[in-house]
Amino acid sequence: MLNKGFIGPIGDDLPSLIPLLVGLVLFFSTFTLTFNSFDTRNTEFNDDIMVMRISRVLQSNSYIYGYDNFTELCEEVGLISLDYVAGISAQATSDIDDNAPPKNIFDVEFFENKSGDVFYCTNTGIDSSNNLISDFLDLEEATNAQVVSRIFPIVLEDEKIVKPMHLFVVAWK
Repeated sequence: MLNKGFIGPIGDDLPSLIPLLVGLVLFFSTFTLTFNSFDTRNTEFNDDIMVMRISRVLQSNSYIYGYDNFTELCEEVGLISLDYVAGISAQATSDIDDNAPPKNIFDVEFFENKSGDVFYCTNTGIDSSNNLISDFLDLEEATNAQVVSRIFPIVLEDEKIVKPMHLFVVAWK
């Protein structure tokens, strides 16, 4: 007996297998896209957590009582997977026209006391020649990197005078 139209077990089910395979491909590609998006956001979140960790250590109780105290806090930061520079500046709180607040974060100048100590901390191994954040990371390099920055108000005791300042933390990778 000849069964006309019978192709076989797979041949008869082929029209129903095509939508099933398309559905599986669509499901797994959506799942992969969602997972990659989640992984990217998780990495950005971890970078923010590291910047907050640096900030928390350097800010301590928002009262820094001298250069020695700042260097001790800088040593407590430990190993960080991001490149960073953190420093204290008076520019954001200055109301003198000669020391107008900087137009962008790269123009921020670190505070230097009368002893010549500059209040900055970094893990890049670069020395600041002009006491600016742009000595470590300039605008051109920042366009190719993922940069995270935070600014916190602090108080700095300099020669027994308490001064309002800001702690700038800039990290990139």
